[in-house]
Amino acid sequence: MKQITWHGGTNFTVDHVDNLLPPDGWVLVKIDTVGVCGTDVHITQGLFPATPPSVLGHEASGIIEDVGKGVKKNRIGDRVALNITSSCGKCEYCLNWTISRCKYSQNSTPFFAEYSIVPQMSAVKIPNELNLEIACMTEPASCCLSGVNMLSTNEASTAVVIGGGIMGQFCVGFLKQSGVPNIILSEPVKSRREIAVDMGANILHNPNDSKIEDFVIENTLGNGADIAIEAVGNPDLVAKCIEIVKPKGQVLMIGVSPDRSHLPVNLYEMHYREIVLKGAFGRGEVFSETPNLLTQLNLDRMISGRYELNEVKKAIADSAEGKGIKLVVKP
Repeated sequence: MKQITWHGGTNFTVDHVDNLLPPDGWVLVKIDTVGVCGTDVHITQGLFPATPPSVLGHEASGIIEDVGKGVKKNRIGDRVALNITSSCGKCEYCLNWTISRCKYSQNSTPFFAEYSIVPQMSAVKIPNELNLEIACMTEPASCCLSGVNMLSTNEASTAVVIGGGIMGQFCVGFLKQSGVPNIILSEPVKSRREIAVDMGANILHNPNDSKIEDFVIENTLGNGADIAIEAVGNPDLVAKCIEIVKPKGQVLMIGVSPDRSHLPVNLYEMHYREIVLKGAFGRGEVFSETPNLLTQLNLDRMISGRYELNEVKKAIADSAEGKGIKLVVKP
């Protein structure tokens, strides 16, 4: 089978390796679609820790073609969303932190390849009405759902999302599903602002036209937002989120800032205004429930570029340039 190996920087090779066989409790999946993630981009830029040579890709969907011992044969043919890790549900991390940080997690083989072997619990069957291309976005969607679930949205009247990439779009969608009536999306690219309307945003801000702090004041009767989500991965924008929320406001970091980043914020002001700052990284407890929620979102325009397996290098480069919303690879 073919796989794409990353050798550091922007160096990739197309390699032919032995076919995979699923061990006990695992399944063999023919990969249908792999999403290009911002983390893949950051790895090639040296902004996210990773050691070459390795295979990248952690957002995928596919069809089960074979099963190991202990897995029911009727799983063959299942259309599935793939979780890159597994969980035991019993260790201290699973019980006291989150199952996506399981102390004894087993990693699926990475997804920029024709096939992957996956622990059976990490291959989640998807609804019939969900197509496989959309299903590959289960991983980033579950990260956003887990993050939004960390917020108290019952009393919130206004939420701001900074960044209209894939993570920002899903945050808008799940904020809407949670009942927040006013959702502001701040994004310089017009097409991304338009897609955010499909996802549930009802107030749009172009940062090239005005400052977000002024815009929020104008649209909240001078009060500030109840919630602000940073979905870019820029410490300066996290600081901006802290600035635009009202006293006792909630700020969520869903974008991944570069390793060793520092937050340029006035801690006294943050303390005095009793701002709640939370980090959301990973799929939390919600990966298995996410495919059903995807069927309730308008995702028709979310995938904006498709590449063959041997075009992974180009797909990552195009993603780094901000082309489209979600770029995918089709092995």
